[in-house]
Amino acid sequence: MPSTASQLERSLRGLQISDSQETSTAVQWVPSKYSSDASQYVLVRPPRAPCGNRQLFGFPIVKKELWNMGTIAFHQIKPDKTLPDNHSFLAMNSLTFLKVYLRLHICTMARGKLVGDLKNIPSECVSSGKVLLLVLWRDTESEATCPTPSQVHSLEDKLKRPPGWWVEVPQF
Repeated sequence: MPSTASQLERSLRGLQISDSQETSTAVQWVPSKYSSDASQYVLVRPPRAPCGNRQLFGFPIVKKELWNMGTIAFHQIKPDKTLPDNHSFLAMNSLTFLKVYLRLHICTMARGKLVGDLKNIPSECVSSGKVLLLVLWRDTESEATCPTPSQVHSLEDKLKRPPGWWVEVPQF
């Protein structure tokens, strides 16, 4: 008789969503139920993870990619200012610059559980079965904070890889 832990592991493997290219876990957009604007679309939330952890919507990312996008965003937000020649300044503020430039409600970093193959995921993003993510939305957030398709597509064009849903790996 299999142990409870191994049953749980098999169950989690079957239910966790990690690759938006798989037909069963494709990123889907639907019209918002709460907006009078017919052009307002929101993401379809995945089923809650059996482990109870949040589902995160975002992109696998390398920190250098974030810093490069942060630099571009800084120059778009403050075209007359010079970016300080300070790596720490850029590392600490890139998420804010990107959030302001793209007008995102949520723009943060987190770790997601790696499930499935590594296609479209740079190896620098992966560590100990976890993927570094640029998170744009969480399954626990309101529809009002959902990124728009154009916000997501602009990042997809820049990163050259699709977004997806990931099971959050808590920091503790």
